Amino acid sequence: MLRWLKADLHVHTVLSPCAELEMGPRAIVAAAVANGIGLLGITDHNAWANVPAVTALAAREGIAVLAGMEVQTREEVHVLCFFPDLASLAAAGEEIRRHLPRIENRPEVFGDQVIVDAEENILGFENRLLLNSVDLSLEDVRDLTRRAGGLFIPAHVDRPAFSLLANLGVVPPGLEPQTLEISSRLTPEEAKRLFPTLVGYSLITSSDAHRLSDLATPCATWFHVAAPTLAEVVLALAGREGRKVVIMSNSDEKPCSS
Repeated sequence: MLRWLKADLHVHTVLSPCAELEMGPRAIVAAAVANGIGLLGITDHNAWANVPAVTALAAREGIAVLAGMEVQTREEVHVLCFFPDLASLAAAGEEIRRHLPRIENRPEVFGDQVIVDAEENILGFENRLLLNSVDLSLEDVRDLTRRAGGLFIPAHVDRPAFSLLANLGVVPPGLEPQTLEISSRLTPEEAKRLFPTLVGYSLITSSDAHRLSDLATPCATWFHVAAPTLAEVVLALAGREGRKVVIMSNSDEKPCSS
């Protein structure tokens, strides 16, 4: 049986140096519960070490987690990469790390990169600066993700920095993303009016949460699926087998429009 599932597929933890230290697993899951979110995408910059902790804790609350990360490509474009399970995420994460510059983090400048368990005990710190581009192109990262059976989503394409449209001006021919993410500051209609190249693409919206208050967005992505899994999300993005995706207003549960 198909059901509607509210999702936020772009959430950072304390592993991302630009995220607030309040973004631990317990606090993220509590905020997801408070905002009625049933599917989370945990997407730290070029890293994945906190995904297992959030996944374990979220499961206790009946919230599913897509295993992912936000990769910064050679073009300085941010993309969300999701994988079928933690094992495939870990393998892809190691490949991404091999292409990440060996530049040491400076916590006093960029922030701490904290690795935690489900109870928010500190397991260690990531010493390599995660806020860098990997030496892989958009197409390289797409292919790496899809070889593992994953989902590749250009992130916040409407933003003036680190986005597909800001850096390249268009969706490159042949990239063939399964969907594009717009930031929560725009409705789908506004985004398509400002960026006509988005017309014809499936769109999702996410919080790109770096602090807990970010999870309370004006609009949210809802998936009509049989289960909160990556395979079902992919079907919904393609509009197959009765699955679908819509962007709804959080205030009145109607389609989010201007």
